[in-house]
Amino acid sequence: MFSRPEEPDHRQQLRESVADFANRAATLAATRAGLATQAGFSHERWKTMAELGWTGILVPEDDGGLAMEHADLAALHHEAGRAALPEPLVCVGILAMQALVLGGNQALKDRLLPGLMGGDLLATLAWQGRAGAMGSGAVGPKAAPEGEGWTLSGQALFVPLAQEAGGYAVAADTGAGILLAWIDQSPKVVQTTAHTDGSRQSTVDLDGVKVDPGAVIAFPDRGAAILDQLLDIARLAVSAQLQGVMEAAFQMTLDYMKQRVQFGKPIASFQAIQHRAVNLYVHIEMARSALLRAAAAMDDPHADAASRAAHVSAAKSRAGDAAQLVVKECIQLHGAIGYTEECDLSLYVNRALALAAWLGNPRAHRARWFELHNAGGQANGH
Repeated sequence: MFSRPEEPDHRQQLRESVADFANRAATLAATRAGLATQAGFSHERWKTMAELGWTGILVPEDDGGLAMEHADLAALHHEAGRAALPEPLVCVGILAMQALVLGGNQALKDRLLPGLMGGDLLATLAWQGRAGAMGSGAVGPKAAPEGEGWTLSGQALFVPLAQEAGGYAVAADTGAGILLAWIDQSPKVVQTTAHTDGSRQSTVDLDGVKVDPGAVIAFPDRGAAILDQLLDIARLAVSAQLQGVMEAAFQMTLDYMKQRVQFGKPIASFQAIQHRAVNLYVHIEMARSALLRAAAAMDDPHADAASRAAHVSAAKSRAGDAAQLVVKECIQLHGAIGYTEECDLSLYVNRALALAAWLGNPRAHRARWFELHNAGGQANGH
């Protein structure tokens, strides 16, 4: 029912692959079972997803990846959102792996990417220094040179997958730029918070952690730009997941409206209900437009960093606002059953609330768009 522009065959096949996987191995019942585990997802299912190549979408062919476009990444995560997949596609496939890919330390890539792409190694990114942080200007951990390497200190907040990860990409402020480094040891987890969708984020303590010279992903002269770029790639993916979440919740609600009978008629026949549904459809399509523009900007070789960032913030803001509106209205249109944990709609409600806040809420991204738009002149996105 939702409009979709003409897509190349390989992107359509990618969508069909994800949808087929969701129908076979990623049913909502299976997702509920994964959410009940300590990890919050199925390791077995994650391994299968990795073997299908989903983590290597943006990895160059020379490094064993698929070397696809950001629009393909958005298509993958769109379908993942429709299936409410809780597996760490963004955390591992983007936040950790893109740090390695963009950093360019070939020896480190050769050592780590096969395990990450194969699903054998879980990894995450630790960087955030305060609530509401949006990029490299708010990095929490510190790094000081020690011999040929570095010593880390301080804490990183809101680290996803902290208790499951076997490796960390860490962004640390050196005073002269941002160092990106890889650590194999697990830092001390100080506190963990569970979110509405079952995902967890932690505060980790990096005091005294050593970084060998060969574990440097990017030195301070390049680290900030790389961190900001990979965060925007992740935001594009999260926006695409939100798009899938709101579409699935809306379709589920339309089906329910056609079945529920009130006053002898399906409630879908009531004009007031139809008006509410049309309003939600408009918001969904507006968010889709912003997402498509952001993916196109990320793939445009002539677009500068500010323009890409502005389009991504426009997409994340639109997606976050629209998804929250859609799932809340869907609860209302379901009636009392929409409030229950047993109703499948609850999976999408919880997912929308968590994803809308992650990596910058809608208000923060509107403020960021405004700053980028005014500073860059041409950095537009609406």
